[in-house]
Amino acid sequence: MNIGLLLLTHNDIGAQLLLAAKSTYGSVPYRTELLSIDHYDQPTDLINLAQQYVKVLDSGDGVLILTDMFGSTPSNIAKKFSQKKNVNVISGVNLSMLLNIFNYPSLNLKEITKKALEGGKDGVMQIEYESKENSN
Repeated sequence: MNIGLLLLTHNDIGAQLLLAAKSTYGSVPYRTELLSIDHYDQPTDLINLAQQYVKVLDSGDGVLILTDMFGSTPSNIAKKFSQKKNVNVISGVNLSMLLNIFNYPSLNLKEITKKALEGGKDGVMQIEYESKENSN
């Protein structure tokens, strides 16, 4: 599969997540683009730019767009692409999600979307203190 990946996030969130994932894996198994949104950006300009990225990234197998927070400007822009046939959108990107995606570069768009959701959810948990007395 040759799925494209677009990280559409506030400021440098996507860039930093991608940097952390690259340092873990050494490379990125997907054609990937970053679109960072700042408070001064105009939504119509961003929609046009995102449209160009999606077009470039889609080689026929589809594009997965990851945004940082549901209901925010990045996710509202990405939502406009969710109606496209070969585009899936997930909000709430985290490092666990990105690493899980990178583990499965040969999956199709539907399968990789499922893996992204699994990785994102499985990576969120409460860490509780456990005393040494209780750990035996």
